[in-house]
This record gives sequence, C-alpha cells and structure tokens, in this order.
Amino acid sequence: MVKRTCLFVAVLCCLAGAQAREDPKDSCGGILKLYEQGDVNAALEEAGWCVEALEQAQMSMQREVFPAEIAGWKRQSLDQNKALGMAMTEAAYNKDEQSITVSLMGGAGGGFLGSLAQLGMMAGGTRMRLGDYTGVAMTESGGGGTVTVSLENGGTLSFQSSRAGSHSLKEFATAFPIGALDKVSE
Repeated sequence: MVKRTCLFVAVLCCLAGAQAREDPKDSCGGILKLYEQGDVNAALEEAGWCVEALEQAQMSMQREVFPAEIAGWKRQSLDQNKALGMAMTEAAYNKDEQSITVSLMGGAGGGFLGSLAQLGMMAGGTRMRLGDYTGVAMTESGGGGTVTVSLENGGTLSFQSSRAGSHSLKEFATAFPIGALDKVSE
C-alpha cells in the first residue's frame, strides 16, 4: 500500500510540473468549428488548450528579451514558472562578485505587486527615471536594494541586489530593455 501511495504522489508531482508544448495554431484553430457544430464543451476544452499555448508562446518571447549580457553584467540563470494565474520569470546577473536578480511578475498577481510598489514610494521609497518608465528604489542597510517598476501591461519588474550599490543597481535597471519586455508581456 505504501509503494502505491508513493508512486501516486510521484506521478502527481510529475503531472503538476508538466506543461504542454503546442502550437497555438493547432489548439486555437478548431474552436469556432466545434462551436458551430454545437459542441460547446469541446470548444471550451480546446479554448483552455489555446490559452495555455498562447501563454507559453508569450513566456518564450519574454525569455528572449532577457539579454545574455547587459552593461557588463552576465546572465547566469533564467527560470520561468507559472502558478495560480501568475507567471514569473527570474534571471540572475553577475559582475565583479556582485549579483543582481531581475524578476518579472505578470498575470493575476502582477498588478497587485505594482500597487505595492506604488505604496513603497509612500513608505520611504525614492522615485527614479528609467528611460520611459518610473522605478521605486528601496535601499537596504547593507548597501544593496531593490528597484521596482510597474509595467504598462499591469505586470511588475524588479531588480534586487544585496551587495551591488544603488548606483550599480540604477545603472543596470536603466540599461535593461524594460520597454521591449513590457511590449512582449502585453
């Protein structure tokens, strides 16, 4: 009995992390035909697969916008996850034994985090220009800090470091292609 339970849990874990890799043309193309045939349930199921495929295509496009190198900082890792209607992309950059983590939150929770960033301004954050965007900088006592940007699409982009100084963090955030990322995240 214990072996069956362990096997069942292992299968569930694998299925939870599995993502379908499907071309949106395949999963979105037949929805209208199914609806016209009167098979609304099948059309709804196919629409779910269509949304999944479109979200994966969007995450792939976002992945391409995170540069391998920016202002002398080299990307060390790039991870993407999606859960509870929220998508997150996180990249780590290193330069001269310093690191900066860039996080993009989109979907249902991205707008909420953007609102928190606005509240941060009222709680001692400092506004800064980052090209066409406005960031909110919060400095930490160890020399690091966080810069948070509310994107036009409702998502939130943050730059965080525990060791890079505020000048390095601002320089990196200013050089980052925020506008291109905002555009592919719409």
